[in-house]
Amino acid sequence: MKKILILLTLGLFYQVHATNTKTLDTIYANSTMTMALFFPSDIKQGITGSEHFVFTYNREKEQNLGLLKAVKGEPSNLLVITTDGKVYSYILKFAEHLENPNRFISLQESIGDTQILTTGKTETTKDLDVGPSVNDSPELLRRSCESFLKLPEEKHIRKKHRGIALTLKNLKYRGDNVFLQFEIENKSGVRFDFDYLKIFKVNGNKKRNASYQELPITPVYVHNKPSRILPNTKVRIVYVAPKFIINRNEKMVARLQELNAIRKVILIWR
Repeated sequence: MKKILILLTLGLFYQVHATNTKTLDTIYANSTMTMALFFPSDIKQGITGSEHFVFTYNREKEQNLGLLKAVKGEPSNLLVITTDGKVYSYILKFAEHLENPNRFISLQESIGDTQILTTGKTETTKDLDVGPSVNDSPELLRRSCESFLKLPEEKHIRKKHRGIALTLKNLKYRGDNVFLQFEIENKSGVRFDFDYLKIFKVNGNKKRNASYQELPITPVYVHNKPSRILPNTKVRIVYVAPKFIINRNEKMVARLQELNAIRKVILIWR
C-alpha cells in the first residue's frame, strides 16, 4: 500500500511518498560511544527531534556517514534525507551500553521518497531546509538572533566579580545551531572595555591536569558584541555555535575578559 504523508516544517510542505507502513526501528546511542550510521547514499539533511541527541555529518562534502551521540533523556526521533531523495526515519533512545557502535542501513529501510510542495511548483530535495545551518548567511543569523532576544528568559545563571556581572539568560537548540544569550552588566563605576567572551566545554578536574580537558566552542556568529560597557549599563550578546551536547561528566564555562586589564568573570553551568 502506498501512503502520502504531508509534513509542515518551517512554513514548507514536504510530500513523502511512503512505500510501507512498517513500525519504525529504534537506534540506541549514548555519550561515551559514537554510533556510526552508514546510509546507502550520501546524506543531504538530517535532524533529531530533541536536544538530547546530536546527529552530525559532513556538510561541506557529501558523504554517507552520519554520527550519533546522546545524553540521558526522553526518546526522540531521527529524520534523514539522502541525495537520491530517499527518506529514513528512526526512533532514538538512550542506552548505557551499545552492543555494536556501527550500523549499515539498507535501501529497504527507507520509508519513501520526498518532494517539497511550494507555491504551485515542485522542487527537488536539494532545496529542502530543515532548520538553520552553521552555513547560514550573516543576515539570516542576525534576524534569528533578534527573534531569539525577544523570547522569554528560561535561565538565570549569574556570576559577579569586581562589579561586573555575567549572566546566561537563555539557551536554545535550533536546527544545527545552539543559541546562547548572555547579559553583561557593569556596576563597578568604571568603564569596562570588552576584550572577549569565550565558551568552553570542560571535562575533568583542573586540579588533576592529566584528566582535565577544555574544548573551545567556536561561534559561527556573534550578535551585538560590544566594544565597551559604561558604568551602570548592561548589554545582551547572542552567541550562535554548532550544536553540541553536555555529557554527565562535563560542564560549560564562559570566560569574560577585559581589554588590557585584570578584570575577568568566569561563569560555570551544566
